[in-house]
Amino acid sequence: MAKSEHASAVTAIHGSDFESFAASTLFSQGWSVLYRALDWVSLNDFLQGLETQPDVLLISTDLEGLDAQSLHKLTNSGMRIFIFRKSDADLRQFPDSFAQPTVALELISMIRGSMRRPMLRVSEPITQQTRAHVLAIAAAHAGAGCTSLSINIATELSLLAKKVLIIDANAISPAIAILLGQQGLNSSKSFQKIANNLWALEVTQENTAESITLLDTAKTEFDYIIIDSGVINELTQVLRGQRWTGEILVWVTSQADELWIIAKSNRVGVERVRKISQALSQNSMKPTISFVQAMSAPGKRGAIYDEAFLAGARTIGPKKILAYPADSRSIAMAENEQTSLYESNDRSLLRKSIASLAGEVGG
Repeated sequence: MAKSEHASAVTAIHGSDFESFAASTLFSQGWSVLYRALDWVSLNDFLQGLETQPDVLLISTDLEGLDAQSLHKLTNSGMRIFIFRKSDADLRQFPDSFAQPTVALELISMIRGSMRRPMLRVSEPITQQTRAHVLAIAAAHAGAGCTSLSINIATELSLLAKKVLIIDANAISPAIAILLGQQGLNSSKSFQKIANNLWALEVTQENTAESITLLDTAKTEFDYIIIDSGVINELTQVLRGQRWTGEILVWVTSQADELWIIAKSNRVGVERVRKISQALSQNSMKPTISFVQAMSAPGKRGAIYDEAFLAGARTIGPKKILAYPADSRSIAMAENEQTSLYESNDRSLLRKSIASLAGEVGG
């Protein structure tokens, strides 16, 4: 049987207020709540009758009939299980339990972030004082210029005497090491210094878990973190934790400050902006959303696409809609020299435009 397009969940929560909050949060994010158990016996009976287990099980410590031994047996099923305590007094019997979240984004972020965590969550999230402003840049379609923009935004910020980390999280086509002539970037076990005030890290399938740990640490060490997220495809599926290629994007949804979506102002770009806007409207996340209109085409047809681009982007009320001009010659020159636009031709219109965009980061 093919897996449903919608993620599935089962709740087993005694308190009506928290159960209603949890279920409505899941519904709002496109999840299917298969069953809302009122006691352990009905939960167990329902789960045993399923052919395919749910993606997530939410349990409260005050569920009638629940005990630590029964819960332990259930963890061997392979489900992602979250147990929420009614009060801190429940920690003695259920030391792995969480305090009940009160904000929808907190709950959905916990669920999304569980992909590489134990099936029964073993620790509370640790709140650290962060220093870095985190900007993720993602493309609405291939060839939009996501990597080039990421490299040059990071470079411009480093020129301001800020400590900057650039992350290549483009799982399908990592290119930062190639474009900047940095050998061994994908084999580094930590941040690699590639220029004055600028460090880099490439995420691979093998180092994904370690990279996420490094990102958590980097938030306390750097002034800016710029993440090249590559092309966003099937956003809802990615946020379900179905692919390792989307794990950094899952991290972005709960940890980043800004997410910029870049697309060209053409037929493909307009259609992809429309689809991504629809997906974004259905999935809550922490970062503010902005769109970047890349390389606008001149002429009457270009103006039509410009208007269509703006109409599609405005449907979700983005924080900003930014733009920069076409300049394939400057891009090609920088790529051939394996440098940033600043080093290749600091007087070009494109470099000046992106320098101006860098001034928008955090603003």
